[in-house]
Parts: sequence; C-alpha cells; structure tokens
Amino acid sequence: MGLFNREKKMKTRHFLIIAALLMPFIFRDYTPDNELRYISIADEAIQDGTWFTFHNHGEAYADKPPLYFWLVMLSRLLLGSHQMWLLGLFSILPMIGTLLLMDKWLRRERQGFDTVTCDWLMATTGFFLASALVLRMDMLMTFFITLSLYTFWRLYKGIAAPREKWLLPVYIFLALFTKGPYGVMIPLASMALFTGCFGGGLKQFGRYFGVRQLGILLALCALWFAAIYWEGGSEYLDNLLFKQTIGRGVHSFHHAQPIWYYLVRLPLTLAPWSLLYLAVIGRGLFKIKEKSDLEKFFLTVIATTFVMLSLVSSKLDIYLIPIYPFVVGLSVLWLEPLRRKWYTRAAVAVPAALFILVLPAALIAKGQMPQFAGLSMSWAYLGAALLLAGGTAGLLLIKDAGRSATASAMGLTGMILAASLNLPAVNDRIGLERLTRAGAALAAEHRAEGYAFYKFRGENLDVYLGTQLSGFYTLEELKKLDASSPVLLFIRGREVRREKELERWLDGKPEVRVGDYRAVIAGHPQLKPKKNNQDTKTDE
Repeated sequence: MGLFNREKKMKTRHFLIIAALLMPFIFRDYTPDNELRYISIADEAIQDGTWFTFHNHGEAYADKPPLYFWLVMLSRLLLGSHQMWLLGLFSILPMIGTLLLMDKWLRRERQGFDTVTCDWLMATTGFFLASALVLRMDMLMTFFITLSLYTFWRLYKGIAAPREKWLLPVYIFLALFTKGPYGVMIPLASMALFTGCFGGGLKQFGRYFGVRQLGILLALCALWFAAIYWEGGSEYLDNLLFKQTIGRGVHSFHHAQPIWYYLVRLPLTLAPWSLLYLAVIGRGLFKIKEKSDLEKFFLTVIATTFVMLSLVSSKLDIYLIPIYPFVVGLSVLWLEPLRRKWYTRAAVAVPAALFILVLPAALIAKGQMPQFAGLSMSWAYLGAALLLAGGTAGLLLIKDAGRSATASAMGLTGMILAASLNLPAVNDRIGLERLTRAGAALAAEHRAEGYAFYKFRGENLDVYLGTQLSGFYTLEELKKLDASSPVLLFIRGREVRREKELERWLDGKPEVRVGDYRAVIAGHPQLKPKKNNQDTKTDE
C-alpha cells in the first residue's frame, strides 16, 4: 500500500507540474525571434514538400536537425493550424520524461531516495524551467541524452536487457537528430571519460559502445546525410556539416562568448537553488574518494559537459541544460545527511525569504511602474500570495532543507500558474499577432498592395499574414516608398525614438500602434481616404 501511495503522489505532482507549465502556452503569443521563425520554417517546408532540408524565406536553414521541425510540421498537418498548447507539450513532456527517468534511475540505485524533492527542484531550476516554457528543441535533446546515459549505466552495471545495447546508439542518434553535435558529444565523451577513469580503463569502453554500436550510429547518420544530399544537394550538406558544426565550434558566427562564460553564468541560471547546489556539491567534493560509482558518474557527466561546452566558441545559457538533471540528482543524493546542516538550511532560506518579499514589493510598486499597466492585479496578487505561501512554508520547515526547498518550489510553481492568467494583458510585449491583425485591417482599409518591415526580424510575420514581407534597413530605402503604391509597414517604437528624421517621415501617415510597434501606411495613396480616416491613428 505504501508503494502504491508513493506512486500515486508522484503522478499527482507531475500532473500539477504539467498543468502549471502548460498554462503559459494557452495564453501567450509566439515570440518573434525564435518561435515564430521555427513555425515559419516548418510552414515553408510543408509548402516546398521537403523533410530533411529547411529554408527560412528561401535561405538555407541548416542550423538545426529535422526531428523537432517534424513535430511542428506534423502538428500542423494533423490539426490544420499551429496550436500553441500542442507545441508547448513538445517541451513539457520531454521535461516530465526526464524527471520520471531520473526518478526511476535513482530509486533503483539508492533506497529511499527523495524523488519528491528531486522533482520539485528540477522543475523549478533556472534555465531548465525556462527551457520547458519556450518552443525549442533543447529539452527534447536533454531527454535523449539522459536516456542514453541511463542506458549506458545499465550496461555498465550488467542489468540491461540485451536489446538495450542496440538501443544505445539509437538514443544517441535521436539526441543528434534533435539538436546537433552536442547530442553525440555529451554522452560519448561522458561515457568514455567515466570508463577510462573509474570503469577499468578506456579499453573497457568497447564493452558498452563497441564497433557494432558505432556502426549503427554511423549508418543512421549516413542515411540522414544521404537524404539531405538527395533533397538539398552538396551545398546544403556542406552547410550542415562544416559551417554549422565546425564553424560554430571553432570560431562561431553566432553567440560567440569567452571560455569563462558558463562559469560566470551558471550561478544565475541555476537560481533560485544555486546556493543549495553549491553548498551540497561543494561539501561532497571533499569526500569524492568515498563516493559510489553512480555519484562519480554524475560528476563525470557534469564536468565533461561543462568543460566541453566551455571550449566551444558558440555559447548560450540554454545549451547547458543537459547537465541540470545530473546537478539536481547529485545534489539530492548528497543532501540526505546534510538536511539539518546550517549551510544547507541557509541556502534554502534565502530564496524562501525572497519569495515572501514579492507580495509586499508588488503592493508598493503598484502604480509606480509602467510594466504593471494593463495587468489584472487580482491574478498578480494571487501569484504573489502563492509565492508568499510557499516561502512561508519553506521557512517553517527550515529544520529540514529538503522539505523546505520542496515547499518553496511548490509556491513558485503556483505563482507560474497564476501569472499565466495575466499573459493576455502583456501579449503585445511578447508577440506580434495583434499587431498583424490591426495592420491587416488598416491595409485592407487603404488597399495596400504589400507588407514590409523596418530594421527588425519581421520576415516571419508571414505566419500571421499568409504572405511574404519586404525588408527595409535604411531610411533612404523607406523614402522610395513615397512614390510607390500603398504598403503596410511595420516599425518598432525604438527605431522611431532613435531616428528623428524617421519620426518626421512618419508624421501624418495613417497608422495603428500596438505595444511598442506601429503599423503604418506608406506609399502614394491611390484611393481617397475613407470616412473618418483622420482618426485612423490610434493607440491600442
């Protein structure tokens, strides 16, 4: 009966996490930089009938492998449109899968392992949480990396089923097929280093990943590359293998950062539990020789991934999320004897106290900060109150650092759930759907013959408008529109504030404003203005 109750509670908390993380996807718009681009790329692939090569408005997009795009494309083909809640599940479900996998792994290795604390900490840790709240492929890759490392561990321990030896290269390929080279680099390097240092020497590595497993991995890659060559030719294949892989790794043209980037950023991206992880793992490292093979394996994965990704030129905080399950899992493994130590209790008391202060801060800041404008303060106060309740419970349970952190994490999850209900009020600052709707209405009123954008990534607005947009990047180019047929032009407010001449050029032109964007009729009008056209200029 005890086991049944424990499993029932585990299912309940996972359901609560799914519900809380799915809510933002129900209420928010797509972000224009990445999410809208992925959808536009998927739509273009459907239109072109391609499944292995992708383009963004005709330009090759070899940055990412196909698996995630396939999910986006299939959801569109099945439902007839893109549904944010469904696309959100492609981030949330891999996260839950990773939690379940780590629970299963650690329960088998450590009797009485605290899966409750592990789940709540992992679900609310910095960029691991952030990765579940955006439409990206990183969480899916993390799941396949964790699955491949778990399978290796079972082979190492001699408890794997015969088929798992053949599934290991498949899991590694799926990680590669989701995001790229990290999907291969992280598991293979971690497995090899652990075997070399703690598993009898590197010569033993072939017992777990030998020539046949390498052959399966290479064969799957060969099939993928052949499909690319057949569909996109040698130029696209060269772009994928050399420019996007070697180019980014050695001298990146995107996201280039110094070698110490992650060392400085990691404490921020592990918030709000950074102090707890630092205290527990730092204390555990003093007795590393006494640790089990599993603990050494987790440390190997963390260290190998951290060093390897630090050496790669291209860096983003979200790239490092494959180590998060192992940071959290190792911390909870080592937390048990340290639950009542003063430094672990202090490490969880700090975020709990900060959570408590959010509600008073919101009350003080009301009416004094423009970003509060338009928000339903009822939902804001509810979220802050749930955060306060979690922080208060955390301080009341402070004698046990694990229970304290769990209570605070539950309050944070409740806050996310409540805050999601306020997203419609801030969607104009998140995405551009309402801007395009207002712009399309203005374009129809003035019979504009096209759409354009100025100095921002506006090409992917075709997802909303169903037509291609022209890009302009200098004021001189814009002024040429004065002699053309009417065009609906999208402009950011920041450009207007920066360029006084642009502001003068826009003066008197029909426009609508949504958030910090404007949709403006540019060009030579061919029709007489409609009645009340002088009132077209509005601020929504």
